[in-house]
Amino acid sequence: MSDLQKKISKVYVLSHTHWDREWYQDFQGFRQRLVHMMDELIDHMEGDEAYRYFMLDGQTIILEDYIRIRPERKDRLAKLIAGGRIQIGPWYVMPDEFLVSGESLIRNLLKGVRDSRKWGAEPVRSGYVTDIFGHNSQLPQLLQGFGIDHAAMFRGFHGDKDPSELWWEGADGSRVLGLKLDEDRAYSDFYFAVRWPFFERDDDYAGHAEELVQRVQQYLSFKNERATTEIAIGMDGVDHVEIEPQLAWLLRTLTEETGVEFVHATIEQYTAELRSKINALKVHRGEQRALGFNGINNWVPENVLSSRIHLKQHNQHGENLLEKWAEPLGVMTAALGKPYPAGFLSEAWTHLLQNHPHDSICGCSIDQVHRDMVYRFDQARLIGDGLVKESVQYIVNHLDEDRVEGKQVLAVFNMSQSAIDGIVEIELSLPAGSDASLRMASHNLQGTSFRIFDGDLREIAYQVLSVQRDHAEMYRPYRELPRGRVSDVYRLAMHAKVPSFGYTAFTVEPFELDWHGPLEFSAPKLVAPVRHPGTQKIGARAWDNGRIRLEVRPDGTLDITEAATGHTFRGLLRFEDEGDIGDGWTHMAPIGNERFTSAGAPAQLSVVYDGPYATCLRVCSSLRLPQGVDASGAKRSDAWTDFAVTTFVTLLRGDPKVYCRTVVDNAVRDHRFGVWFPTGLDTDSYAASTPFDLVKRPFREPDRSDFLRKPYEAFPHNGILAANDGKAGLAIYSKGLYEVCLRDDEDRALGLTLFRSTAKEVGTDPGDGGQQLRTMTFEYAMEPFRVEEQFESRLWLAHQRYAAGIRTAERPAGRVWRESPYRRASDLPLSASFLGIVGAGLQVSAVKAAEEGNNRWIVRIFNTTDREASGRLICQRALAEAHLLNLNEETLGNLETDGSEVAVKAGPRQILTIGLVWDNDNGTEEL
Repeated sequence: MSDLQKKISKVYVLSHTHWDREWYQDFQGFRQRLVHMMDELIDHMEGDEAYRYFMLDGQTIILEDYIRIRPERKDRLAKLIAGGRIQIGPWYVMPDEFLVSGESLIRNLLKGVRDSRKWGAEPVRSGYVTDIFGHNSQLPQLLQGFGIDHAAMFRGFHGDKDPSELWWEGADGSRVLGLKLDEDRAYSDFYFAVRWPFFERDDDYAGHAEELVQRVQQYLSFKNERATTEIAIGMDGVDHVEIEPQLAWLLRTLTEETGVEFVHATIEQYTAELRSKINALKVHRGEQRALGFNGINNWVPENVLSSRIHLKQHNQHGENLLEKWAEPLGVMTAALGKPYPAGFLSEAWTHLLQNHPHDSICGCSIDQVHRDMVYRFDQARLIGDGLVKESVQYIVNHLDEDRVEGKQVLAVFNMSQSAIDGIVEIELSLPAGSDASLRMASHNLQGTSFRIFDGDLREIAYQVLSVQRDHAEMYRPYRELPRGRVSDVYRLAMHAKVPSFGYTAFTVEPFELDWHGPLEFSAPKLVAPVRHPGTQKIGARAWDNGRIRLEVRPDGTLDITEAATGHTFRGLLRFEDEGDIGDGWTHMAPIGNERFTSAGAPAQLSVVYDGPYATCLRVCSSLRLPQGVDASGAKRSDAWTDFAVTTFVTLLRGDPKVYCRTVVDNAVRDHRFGVWFPTGLDTDSYAASTPFDLVKRPFREPDRSDFLRKPYEAFPHNGILAANDGKAGLAIYSKGLYEVCLRDDEDRALGLTLFRSTAKEVGTDPGDGGQQLRTMTFEYAMEPFRVEEQFESRLWLAHQRYAAGIRTAERPAGRVWRESPYRRASDLPLSASFLGIVGAGLQVSAVKAAEEGNNRWIVRIFNTTDREASGRLICQRALAEAHLLNLNEETLGNLETDGSEVAVKAGPRQILTIGLVWDNDNGTEEL
């Protein structure tokens, strides 16, 4: 035995299975295999005490899926779990780290920990993320927030005999011990070295003992090149693999024949001894997305960021709906006497989280998997929308009757931490045919016959944008059969002031026309606050809203000038298209990759509406594209089709953002389509938001031509892109778009991939599921900004407002018809804020009920800056207690309260979780 092989004296063998719930098979197909695997595991462990441990891939959902089929085995399984032989958790599902929100990652761990405890065991304290497509910069802090001090990782590292242990330091300085799995066999090294070579033989290892020992010696040599101590971990498992019944014999034999001790163990047993032996280790900081130098699977599939883009859009909408609306409104109405809808929210989150496994949300599975995902997204959305509607109606239905006086009410809700003081676009429903603008349209009369007033009886001017006639809807008064009503729905632009985490209600008052009949010499007198008395137009193709000057070029690209700096960004909104013969993981251009651009091609411009408050332009570009790729796959096809791109560009008076909504009806196959924003800035870097962080990356990546795989062409973000030259900057906000592309030329262009169309599916014949042959809508916004102190924090706030948007609720004039049983005094003010925060750099990410207990409420805040930030959390209700919690909602200490305020202080990039207990003795439930 060589000196090299003597370095490792002990191998901790971790038996596990990596269980993709759905991937190259659908969920039900995989579950059949899961049931067989679990049946054998339980039977074997009960009959063989020497087979000591098994780890269920760090996911508790495996237990849920199994027990639904085998409920009669629950007690036997629970006994093995409680006895420490089967390890479960800490995750509910093993998620992708870039395609879900930071809150989703926390909720995933919250559910995994609590599911583990329901089975009578503490979860595995391991950041077990063995097959994730890169790691975000804040995961160490998230893991530490759940008492997890190490992470088992694979992808995202260089992969050239990397040391088997490292320190991984997050954006805030939190540090976890990284168990770096090797670049070739990763979480399956023991399986491939010991079990796999003999699979197609007679399953009799004893008959091949000499070869077995030889292979293990090679395995030990491989491990020694990467080891940092004399102990190592051997991963006995692979994707969807069952147990090895002869493992106990194998470990005894290997120990005897090699002189190295092979022990069946848990990952926590290994790390406990490892920590007493490690010395100096290399420190890796921030996100880990290194291009793999070599290794069989050592790569980060970057283009999952844009595969089956509708899934990403559904997910982002669902996260916003639950995080930014259903939960905060649930807390807000709980303060007013309505029960918090914990069960409904849990159900919605469960549906959403079940779509977060890496092979699901990444869009790289078979088509059946992704069809199933749409159903789950729908369930989360339907629950969330129902909860939001119930909450806002609860507030609107209990407004102060003395102030409302039976009039129609329109309320605007704002669940961001920034107060609104500007133009909003809202919808208002009026009884069908009741307004003069429609009733007397044949007389070519201008005006409307309704007025809007705020709570101080000040009349609010408005601009009519559009109207939908005869909209039918159903409602059901409590204890009554459903009823119907038909309305004309007006879309209006008006100025509104709405406080943070609050609402403002307006009354709507119709008025009678002075109409004396057809035989009299008089005309109807319509008195309307605003119809079309103004415009933001300043030239044939230019508009100005006081903050932004926008000019549309003949090719449909935009020049926008920011008033504060006078800086102009030119040629924005350029569309580009290229071929794609790749799959769900990777964009692969054909050799003959003819590229197309909208730049220079004539575009049609029309004005959808224009007035003093809002302007909407329709920019129609038309590209003529190949219908797909030819039969060889070497070039794009010679058959062509028209590809229309329609973008609605909106300017609101005084708003620094330019809002864009692009609509395409895709009938083209095998291509990638995106939009580009040339910044022209003299800068070498850009910033991109990822969960709880704004990371800085270079425009120019180092030369990696000697790497096994091609350099990255796409990078992750989750809503904010920004570049600046120290004076002026440009930010791009988006919804449900995650793939960033760059141009390292004089344009310094930032690009968003809108979608990819691909045919290949893993393990099946090519199909149309990934081609995205559908009508698709994409939302994003541009904001030029001046670079000042704390400008990054303002980008976070602007994106929060953009992503959350506003919601409205109405109640018709007259009797209030309530659709739920919840009642309280009708004395709520016409404008109120439930929660506020003061302090630059502090961003609210969650307002929810605690996972346990009926009287504690959670507010999560994170510091968006690289320096300490302090401020005050302001509640509109007296507080009895405030506590600092970890992410698992366990108390770390008390916080001082001053009536309804709590002082908060956060270190650089730190996430704080604060638990609040309301004072129920103050005799009021008022906001």
